[in-house]
Amino acid sequence: MSALDQKTLVKIWTTVRRGFNRDRLRQMFTRNLSLKLLSLLIAFGLWMFVNFGERDAEESVRMALELRNIPPELMITSPRVDFIDVRVSGPRTLLGRIDRNRLSMGLDLTGVRPGPAVFRVGAEQLNLPRGVRVIRINPAQVTIELEKTAQRSVPVRLRLSGKPPADLLVGDTKLSPDTVQITGPQSFIRSVDFVNTEPLDLADVTPGTIERELPLAPVGEYVSLSAARVAAQIRIDEVEVTRELSQVPVEVRNTTYRYRVRPEAVRLTLRGPKRLLRGLEPAEVPVYIDAGREGLGERSVRPAIELPSGLELVSMEPATVRLNLSRRSGR
Repeated sequence: MSALDQKTLVKIWTTVRRGFNRDRLRQMFTRNLSLKLLSLLIAFGLWMFVNFGERDAEESVRMALELRNIPPELMITSPRVDFIDVRVSGPRTLLGRIDRNRLSMGLDLTGVRPGPAVFRVGAEQLNLPRGVRVIRINPAQVTIELEKTAQRSVPVRLRLSGKPPADLLVGDTKLSPDTVQITGPQSFIRSVDFVNTEPLDLADVTPGTIERELPLAPVGEYVSLSAARVAAQIRIDEVEVTRELSQVPVEVRNTTYRYRVRPEAVRLTLRGPKRLLRGLEPAEVPVYIDAGREGLGERSVRPAIELPSGLELVSMEPATVRLNLSRRSGR
């Protein structure tokens, strides 16, 4: 190198050293500090995303199990397995893309026969993103019990609960429909002889006809019914009893003639609701002869009776009495 070149280099270095002082160095780091810090944070975030986002992680996902193409003549009689639990591993970015609400796996039951059917659940059957590995499946094997279906028509039975109030009883009952079709496992259907309604409480009933729509009680876990409800009609009657009233006087009405009746009293046998007959007195059941159209003399007459509403006459003894009318007025 020539002497001229060396002098030139020394001059340049001296100029640079003089111009690159501490103030300029400080300004270089502090000028636009907020922008520099923001750039540093962005760079650090990108570094974290690249390095940690791609690291493998493990998660558990729940996958719905769908049974497809069940033969129409068969039905499942074992407890259903509706979900399987899958433990997966893979980059966090891939695991985050899994839509858990749409995860499902189907089992094809085409061609299965009555009895147990065993299905293996493998990783190849799961619809997971590429790069996600299956670590564990629970259960890894699903056993389904199938049985032939059967149908049968059985009667509906009205189920009652509670006791009617005193002096009331259940009369005629009617159900519509009175039979239903049941469908279910062949072995179980054979043992079903009837279907019950849900109970009807009789604790607060009153006399008359009750009309209700009653649901049918479940028959079995795997049994379906052709109807869910029936119309029920129940008649509530009063308890009827028979009572005898002795020495009921026989009256004579509508006459100014002197009369005589033999015997002067009769015995009545009445039938009706217990509440009406319980405290009934002989005087409350008028027995009389309407003598307004009767001529003078003695004859055999059948007395009339004024029965309280709801009561009926069973017998009267004697059925006829002797009535004697004479011209003398008064009795």
